[in-house]
Amino acid sequence: MIYNAGTISFSGNTVTGSGTNFTAPASQIRIGQTLLIASNPVQLVQITTINSATSLTVTPAASPAVSDQRYGIFVTDSLSVDGLAQSISQLINEYDENIGAWETFATTTANQSVTVTINGQSLIIPAIGKLLQKGSNGALPVASGGTGATDAAGARKNIGFVNDALPVAMGGTGATKAEDARSNLGLGSAAVKEVGFEVGKLAAVHKGRSASANPVDKVWQGIYEPGVSGGLFPESCVIQVLPGPTTSEWGELGISYGMANRAFIAKASYSSTSPTGNITLMELWHSQNTTVDANGFLKRASPVVKIFKDGRYETNNESAGLRVTRLDVGQYLIEGCEALNSDAAWGGIDGGFEIPSDRNKQPLIWLDYEVNADGSVLVKTYHRTHSSAPKFARNEKEGIENGDPVDIPADQFVCVRVEMPANSLFNQKK
Repeated sequence: MIYNAGTISFSGNTVTGSGTNFTAPASQIRIGQTLLIASNPVQLVQITTINSATSLTVTPAASPAVSDQRYGIFVTDSLSVDGLAQSISQLINEYDENIGAWETFATTTANQSVTVTINGQSLIIPAIGKLLQKGSNGALPVASGGTGATDAAGARKNIGFVNDALPVAMGGTGATKAEDARSNLGLGSAAVKEVGFEVGKLAAVHKGRSASANPVDKVWQGIYEPGVSGGLFPESCVIQVLPGPTTSEWGELGISYGMANRAFIAKASYSSTSPTGNITLMELWHSQNTTVDANGFLKRASPVVKIFKDGRYETNNESAGLRVTRLDVGQYLIEGCEALNSDAAWGGIDGGFEIPSDRNKQPLIWLDYEVNADGSVLVKTYHRTHSSAPKFARNEKEGIENGDPVDIPADQFVCVRVEMPANSLFNQKK
């Protein structure tokens, strides 16, 4: 039988393998076996030492030196009487060495290491005596996984405790008292505060000043203003801002959720001569209380519906629940309302409409309406010309005369501000 796995390099008295495993039991390689190197000329050497899975010592020395060379080890030498005797002798020798080493490992009380052979590989391992090495006081040292002490106080000291406390650098608090631990960990006074709504507690985000009146010398407890009579912003979220280094001037932003989408900025100030303060409210116009009309202008709005050419419509929060139907050319019925809103900003009791215009700000349609007994509104639109304008601006269309019924111009809309009933979707949410 020949062992020839991988290749070898041969220099001096050393054979170095690549892809070899000289120490594996299955390889059956022993000291004294013959190694044939397929070089030119062929070299025959004898194994004198098995150093590792990839290294052998042989004799005689290489002549010449070779690298990455094919080879063969004659492992069947044991079939001869002499070869068998050598193999048995080597096995007995290794067995005796291992038995002696393992006996030393298990029985010694000395601080020493032993050499054993595992799978043909020599290993140095600590014996039981070394594993159980104790200090002069009979305790296992910290470096060996012990405490180096025979009592609790000594153990704490040896493993790094200072005054019976584990330092912060070692994952502890460095203290035996709560207040000292907080100080060592860099925790401020907030660490011992309770969450609540009273003075001295950490305010919850959803709770704030509970005073029912609005003088600015009241104690501030957060950012929520409950809906109470006399409150600064009933049913609002309020944010207080101190714009300067003193408390003589401060401001507030209040966002109401129960007062028809109204929002305010409040400027408040106080002094020693005016301890109750002076407050000026400024209402904000935003997407929830305004609308963009057919001509692109921002207008105050509450219940507003936009009507398009084919009867499509858009409502806002306060007009939710309305329905619009195109009945005929230029006729659109709005249902679910109680007539028009009489806001003067939209033209008063006869207003509530915003119609599209051209680039010269001339209306493109005439508009009329009827209010039915059930509160629904019939909107009527008619073609509108401007005979006194230059020809390009007269809005004249072939086959359509001034005053003829027409639909709302394509890509434009009519805004109608209506009055909603008390049981509308929006009013039910208040």
